[in-house]
Amino acid sequence: MKKWISILLLVCLVMTLPVIAAAEEDSAIKQHATGDEVALIQMRLRELGYLNYRPTGKFSDMTVEAVKKFQAQSGISPDGQVGDATYAALFSDDAKRAPINPSVKKVAGPAYSGAVQTKGELLSWEKIDPLIPTGAQFSVQDFNTGKTFQLIRTGGVNCAYVAAASSADYDTYRSIFGGGDTWEHRSVLVSMDGHTYAASLFGMPTGGDDLYGSGMRGHTFLYFNNSKTDVSGLPDEEHIQAVVRAGQ
Repeated sequence: MKKWISILLLVCLVMTLPVIAAAEEDSAIKQHATGDEVALIQMRLRELGYLNYRPTGKFSDMTVEAVKKFQAQSGISPDGQVGDATYAALFSDDAKRAPINPSVKKVAGPAYSGAVQTKGELLSWEKIDPLIPTGAQFSVQDFNTGKTFQLIRTGGVNCAYVAAASSADYDTYRSIFGGGDTWEHRSVLVSMDGHTYAASLFGMPTGGDDLYGSGMRGHTFLYFNNSKTDVSGLPDEEHIQAVVRAGQ
């Protein structure tokens, strides 16, 4: 009798395995999904260099391809779906960054010229944040060239989202990055109320609306000491290095 019970239990277990597998597969975030979680995934893919487009919250063909590229880099079977393994890898501290596209330079702007001798305070993001509320305009100086321009804060929680204040400011912004979009993290000095702070500016705007008629599509990212990514609160080593370079 016990033998038959054991056999029946084994049969039931075998029959339920496909159901469990199907349930796990169905729980994956995949093409045509929509919502905040999809937008979060897109933001993280963009941070890591796999998606060069603003988050939409819609799991489109572009997102599928970006997920596949990330999976291939991470040793995960590239099915374009964000299951448990992909999600964990995507939001881990050591998530794999995308290889640099040869057409988009990692470092494109001018090297340090010695024109700027001043360095900025390494004030923490927690103290900087209330000093530059959304809508605040401030002056930024490129640490390498000494060029200055105006940025406006548009948002951000763990770092500042910023956009160029005018077309002239956007032209100067582009010039410090070599005249085009780049993955470079640039050391800059931010001046506000008689103080100068060390920061790091990103050379790849998000795409989207031109908020101030400057020509900049969407916003870019300005990091200060102890800033982190807004997606998962992770540090960005390249931004950290750029901030320290401009700091004292």
